[in-house]
Amino acid sequence: MKKIYLLLSILTFSFLFLGCSSKQLDTEVNDLKIYKQDPREYTSSIPTLDKNIQDELNKEFNKRYFTPWHKEKFEASLKDVTWQFNYKNKKVYGDNNRLIKKEWFDEQIDNSNFEQYNTFLKKAITVKNTNLRLFPSNSKIFYNPSIAGEGFPFDYNQNSGIKINSPILISHLSKDRAWAYVLSSFAKGWIKVTDIAYMNDELIKFFENENYYVAIKDNFPIYKKGVFVEYIKLGTLFPVKNNKAITIGRYGNNEGFSRVIEIPNVYIAKKPIEFNSENITNIMNQLIAEPYGWGEILNHRDCSALTKDYFAPFGINLKRNSYGQTLDYKYYDVKELSNEKKKEFIVRNGIPFLTLAYLKGHIMLYIGEKNGEPLFFHNVWGVKTKSFFGKEGRKIVGKAVITSLNMGEEVNNFDERKSLTSRVLGIVNVTQKKE
Repeated sequence: MKKIYLLLSILTFSFLFLGCSSKQLDTEVNDLKIYKQDPREYTSSIPTLDKNIQDELNKEFNKRYFTPWHKEKFEASLKDVTWQFNYKNKKVYGDNNRLIKKEWFDEQIDNSNFEQYNTFLKKAITVKNTNLRLFPSNSKIFYNPSIAGEGFPFDYNQNSGIKINSPILISHLSKDRAWAYVLSSFAKGWIKVTDIAYMNDELIKFFENENYYVAIKDNFPIYKKGVFVEYIKLGTLFPVKNNKAITIGRYGNNEGFSRVIEIPNVYIAKKPIEFNSENITNIMNQLIAEPYGWGEILNHRDCSALTKDYFAPFGINLKRNSYGQTLDYKYYDVKELSNEKKKEFIVRNGIPFLTLAYLKGHIMLYIGEKNGEPLFFHNVWGVKTKSFFGKEGRKIVGKAVITSLNMGEEVNNFDERKSLTSRVLGIVNVTQKKE
């Protein structure tokens, strides 16, 4: 009995100790105190970006951006655009953290109306910041919220955010005609019909005018005749005509019409902007400490949305998800290297502010080294931890931060098997085309 009592006492003490530690560590990740979160600390010396290379990348950006208007139909097979129907057979949870019934999925699948796939085929544009959804619904889909790394904000019905002024091609409408299934330059999904406008050939010619500016500030409002239009995200593209930015409005019948907006020069600049210390500092300042937003839920960025928007003003177009961002440019595989060798390889081969580091499900911008430690700018949900009994947990970071690959290693219940260093698979230099 004494042994049992002693064991229970030790376990009770352990739980109390771990509980106190977790509560204390919830205030901040100590690694973030070591590396200053002021971008100016890291941008005093930057590499040069050859203007010819940047111009070529910018041309590719524009071509990709307007791709939906130059397609006759969706090229993906019906199977490829209905993969989300498989959620019906999984144990997933809704907004109220209760299991979603199969009947709900039956309703969504029926309303998705994929019998009409590739039949509507109208060119259109987003008239506000909105979302690409997997099902024609605002309802959320979560895996078990009691599991670390699931639940809010990981809504699996959210494919991506999409900015105002984004060209799209419509495949068809949902049966209730409230949603349109669309192709953008970077993803497919359902958009509310009220968030888009149809484009005719004349409007497209007016909009696609080869004189493009880009937002270099984040979350500033624009107005038309004193009426609020939208909060503009950094990286938003604007055609400019007669020194005024162009957006598209929508009539009640969903047809589009041109709107010109006066935007102060400090908010937008001709694309691509020069790759220099001042501009890099400004762009990073717009993004640092932004709350984490899976799939850009609640109009916030996740890891790949941050890198995509960081590069956009410089005329570099990245794909939307972390793995996709490794496909277009030269990729260096480091997965077989030891942790120390990985760091050495990144410092030796990485180009600060032009190189990405890829982990499965995560992407980071390399910004240089300090005392031999490679440093990164990334938007991250949290650090993986394990409890006394090995149960997985998360130390929440939940924002865009500057860290080393050692982030979280000082946390006493840190899961060493899941460190950033051990999980890095490769790096990508975005100025070097894939061979």
